[in-house]
Amino acid sequence: MRGEDMKRFWNERAREDALFFVDNDLQYGSPDEERFWAKGTEVVDAICEMLEVDIDPADRVVEIGCGVGRLTRELAGRAAHVDALDVSEQMLALARDYNPGLDNVRWLQGDGESLGGVDDASATVCFSHVVFQHIPDPAITLGYVREMGRVLADGGWAGFQISNEPRVHRRRGLGERLGHGVRSALGRAPRGQTHPAWRGSAVDLDELRATASAAGMSAERIVGEGTQFCFVRLTRDPR
Repeated sequence: MRGEDMKRFWNERAREDALFFVDNDLQYGSPDEERFWAKGTEVVDAICEMLEVDIDPADRVVEIGCGVGRLTRELAGRAAHVDALDVSEQMLALARDYNPGLDNVRWLQGDGESLGGVDDASATVCFSHVVFQHIPDPAITLGYVREMGRVLADGGWAGFQISNEPRVHRRRGLGERLGHGVRSALGRAPRGQTHPAWRGSAVDLDELRATASAAGMSAERIVGEGTQFCFVRLTRDPR
C-alpha cells in the first residue's frame, strides 16, 4: 500500500468521523470535542516527560501526521514554527478550520512516504503520535526515520511513537470481520477497522536503530519496548 491508497483511506475517515479516528478512545459518532482538544496538552506533556525532552520557544518542529491539528495546536504554543504534515487533504482542511489563528504553522499535504516540502537540516524537532502504528509496511515507517535524519539540524531530536507488538496488527478472523462489517454498514460501528491502513504494522527496534544510525542519528531513549505504544527519542549527530 502506497501513499495514494493511504490518502484515500484517511480522506474517507476524515469525512466519516475525523475526531474519532484521531482518538478512538472517544465515542464514535458523538465525540466529546472539549475532551478531545484538552488531551492534546496531555499527550505532548506525557511524551516529553517519557522521552526527557522539552519543546523550546526557538524550536522549529516538523509534526508527522497532524490530523485535524490537535497536537499541532499545542506544539505551536510552545515552538517558534511548526510544519504540520498529513497525507489527507480532508484532515488538513479540518485542521485549518479548527485552528484558524495558528500563524506560526505551515500546513503541508504529505505524500505518505516522505517529508517532502521540508528543507534539509531545517528543523530542530520531529514529533509524531499514533501515526506510524497505522502504516501497513514498516519499511515506510523506516523511510520516515531516514527523512528525520535529513530534515533535522545537528543536535535536533525526534520524538515519536511506533508499535513494537506484532500481534496487535494481525488480521481478524472471518467471523469478526463479517460481524463488524454488518455493524459498520448500519452506522453502528466505525468503518475501515479491518483495512490495512488501520491495522498497520509493528516496527523491529533493531531495524529502527540501524536505520537511524545510517541516517546520522543516535537512539538515545526507548520506552515501552514490546508494546503498541513504544516511544523513541533520536538525536541528530553532527554532520
